[in-house]
Parts: sequence; structure tokens; C-alpha cells
Amino acid sequence: MMFSLPTRALLTAFFILLLAGVARAQAPLSEAELDTFYNQLNAYRTARYQQLPDLEAIQLPSTFSGADLKALHLKDRHIVRIDLVYTAFKLNPGFNQRQLNLSRIRNLAAEVPGLLQDEAVMWTLVEQTGCNSPAECQPFFHGFVVYVARHYTAATMRADLDSLTRKLRRLAKKHPIARKKAPGKKVACNLPGTRFNNRQMALALRRNYHCPQRGAQQVAFQLAVAADGTTQSVQVLPPGQPLCTEELAAAIRKSVVFSSGFPIDRKQFPFIAKGVVRLPIGPFQLLGPPDVFFTNFALSDSVARLYRVFLKKKDRQHKHDYCEARITKAGELLAATDTATEAPPLPADANVVARVMQRHPEWPKEVVVTDVTGSMFPYTYDLLAWLQLSALENEKTFVFFNDGNDLPDKQKRVGKTGGLFHVKTDSYKLIESKLIEAMKAGGGGDPPENDAEALLYAQTLPPAPEATDLILIADNYTFPRDARLLKNTTAHVRIILCGVHDYINPKYLALARQHGFSIHTIEGDLMDLSKVLEGETITLQGQQYLVTKDGFKLVQKT
Repeated sequence: MMFSLPTRALLTAFFILLLAGVARAQAPLSEAELDTFYNQLNAYRTARYQQLPDLEAIQLPSTFSGADLKALHLKDRHIVRIDLVYTAFKLNPGFNQRQLNLSRIRNLAAEVPGLLQDEAVMWTLVEQTGCNSPAECQPFFHGFVVYVARHYTAATMRADLDSLTRKLRRLAKKHPIARKKAPGKKVACNLPGTRFNNRQMALALRRNYHCPQRGAQQVAFQLAVAADGTTQSVQVLPPGQPLCTEELAAAIRKSVVFSSGFPIDRKQFPFIAKGVVRLPIGPFQLLGPPDVFFTNFALSDSVARLYRVFLKKKDRQHKHDYCEARITKAGELLAATDTATEAPPLPADANVVARVMQRHPEWPKEVVVTDVTGSMFPYTYDLLAWLQLSALENEKTFVFFNDGNDLPDKQKRVGKTGGLFHVKTDSYKLIESKLIEAMKAGGGGDPPENDAEALLYAQTLPPAPEATDLILIADNYTFPRDARLLKNTTAHVRIILCGVHDYINPKYLALARQHGFSIHTIEGDLMDLSKVLEGETITLQGQQYLVTKDGFKLVQKT
């Protein structure tokens, strides 16, 4: 094919402009832009960095190479979160950590085009404070920890769908309707024992905690304890007054020691122990309340599926607080199916949907909108298990979304991504069938989903427009690409966040604050975020967040 000279010139000019546009799209940020980007990063301090347990992590040392970057396999996976980890210790007082961090971020962005523009990636600065000399700091990690998740498609979802249907069939072997009034068979239950009594723990804590204390205060703490009684983690929940948080956490770990897991039915289970420390810790007194005591115990979600456990206060028959436990028919079935086949480990909050729904019987549950992409598989099963074991007395509307029916990521358009499936029924089987249909149609692809498109779609369905209360089941590790579509919404959205283990995604906090939504996790409910003022620092489930003009920043991890 031949072109005239003017036509050739026009085509040449067109391609030059096109290449220039591509170059601009991938051009590195200016110094001012990089500074703005850096100022909005989440940041916290910790004695020594610990990787998140529920995501695949790849370490890129500060001197990363091309081979290190190839290990990310970004053709098959996407980046969820990046932590830049370093130590607070400075050999030279004039050393500028900020400039080094900026240089490292710039170098990484140069090797991964578009990385800094990807709004789906959560960035966090992590300063380690647990070393005070070059020799002590040498074994501490310095560099990037990149968390990745695989791309899900309809093809990769087949194995998950097979697993899902097998588990549901096992659960359905006995009546799918919950027997809420059936008491179940009583089994043995005791509160976990400690090696020391409360006063001995207070004495030990007084020996181990030396932080100056100006005023009296009560400080809540939380321990994660393994089935053998070993303390796995300690969280201190500061009440707002000055406090040596890390020193107190270390002192609690030494002073509060359990001798076993939570004993139920002649087995030992992991648990959460919550308690209070009164500061300052006074001298030993024979009379009066102890300075260290427990307020509550909570079992892991998998155990909650098996047993109904009731914690009770001491009475005339019992000198101390005690517990009662029962196993229902549904629990016996789950116990049998859980041990029948080996399965990949579930996330710690795999039961979050059922727990939140049970926690709020007062909610109108007429419209439920849920993400059914690949990353949500454990929570999809939890939703169906809750429905299968619940009585559906009235018709409910469900909207399932898979982010585009495997539409290529480049073709996804805000508000027109598709992959929406709905059903209005009081039949569990019809709900299950529609959800599986949605999963078969697509796995999600890239991390951001079309949550807002699904919410607005739900409002066009009966009983809309009367139904202004929506329940959204969403993935904490991803954030909707289309959140701006909710600008004028008048709906009240209750967001059940799945995958909240280490932090609540600050972008969801900002969304809830902007629109008056509420957020619900396995641990509790976050209400009235719209009343929080810019510049305030708030503590949410053990983490501290600063409210900025642009949203929320994670600034302290306890």
C-alpha cells in the first residue's frame, strides 16, 4: 500500500504524538509529586517487622536486582500492598531517612511502570525500633515487602467452585434450616488456666514495666493464644494518654502466661483473651481489686462453628467465672466434614459474614450485595453456609458481582464493567444457583472491583426505591475502582469487610466517613465515622489512624 507524502507526514506526526502520550503516561513522578505521594503513605513503628500471615509476600532487599523483580511474576499476579521496611537507628545523626526512602521508591517505580499511579496498591512505611547498634540491626530486614495475589479468571475458579459445592453438599446432608432453638448436647468446658493468679501477674508486671506514669488510667490489652497456651501476639489499646506501648506489651507477654488452650470437649483450642491493666501499678494489697484482670475470652471462628460457648459470671454455685458449651447437630456435621478432607488453611476471619449477621438481628437484610471474585472464596462459602443454616422467611434480593465476566482489564469502564447477577427469592437453592452462576462467569482479574456499580444496580431492583438499606460484603485488600459513582447516593450501606487481620483499609474508612456508611469486621462495628474531624487521631481495633483532608492514614500499629 502506498501513501502520498502529505499522508505519510500526517501518519508520522500521529505516531510521534501517540508515543509521546504513552511516554507521558509512564513518565516518573516529579520531585514535588513524589513528595506529595510520600506524605500520604501509611506509617507505623514496631520493634521488628512481621509479615502479614494471610497474603503471599516477596521480599525485595534494598539492593534488589532484576532477578528479584522477576520473582513477582506480575503477569500472573497483582500487587496488593507494599511495605517499605527500615530501622530507626542512625549511626550518623545527620542521616536523612526520608531522602533514602524516596530514592528507593523512585528506583522501584522505575522498574515497575505505573506502580505509583496504581490506586489499588496500599503503601506503608514501617520503622523498626528494636535495635540500637549496627551489629543489632544487621539481621533486621531492610527493603520492600511486596504482597501479591493471583489473577482470578473463570478458568482458575473451577477448582474453587468444585470445593465450594462439595462443602455445601456435606453441609446439606442434614436439614439446611437452622435449628436455632435446639440446645444441643452439653460438653465439657473450662476457662483457660493461667500459671499465676491475678495478683501474681500484677506483681510480675510491676517488675517488668518501668515507664513513668503521670496519671491513673486503665489500659485494655488483647492476647492471641495458641492451642498449647503459647502467647502468639500482644496488642495494647492505648486510651489516649501518654503510654510506653511497646514496653507495656512486652511486660504483659512476660507476666500473663497461660498454661493451656481453651478446653472444650476434651480438646484444646486457640483463643483471644482480653483484659485490663490499671496504671500505675501499685504495691501489693491483700484487699481490693487486682491491677490486672481479664474481661472476656473469644474463640476462633472455626471453633465457633462447632460449639455454642457461653461465658458466665460466678454465682452461688460457682466461686469463679465459668463457661458452658454445647455442640449442635450442625456442629457435629461440620466437625465431621472439617476432618474428612484436607483443605487449605482458612483466613482468621473466615466466619465474618455469619458473625456480623448474627450480631445484628435488627438489621433489615432485604438487599445484600456481595463480591464473588476469586479472592472472596472463603467468605462466599460463609455467606452460603449462613443462609443454608438460617430460615429464609421472606424474599430477599441478592446481587452478586464478579467485575466484568472476565472482561479484559483494559476494557473495563467505570459504571459499565458488568458481571452483575441478581435474584429475589426466599429459596436458598435459587440463591446458591445464582451465586455459582456468577462465579462461573468470571473470577475478577485485576484487584479493584465494581462494588459501586453493583450497589447502584441493587437500588434499581425491587423493593427499590424504598430499600435504602444495603449490605455490602467486600474485600478489605481491594478497593472499588468506581467509588466516585456513590457521590450522590442516599442509601445507608453497611459494609462487611472481609480479610481484616492486620489493618482496616484506610480507603474504606474514608468512604464510610464521606457517605455516612458503617463498617463491620469480625471484631466489631465502626459507626459514626462521619463525625470524626480532620486532624484527629483515632484508635480502631488496635490501630491508630490520622484523619487527613484526603482520608485516613495508618500511623501506629500496636
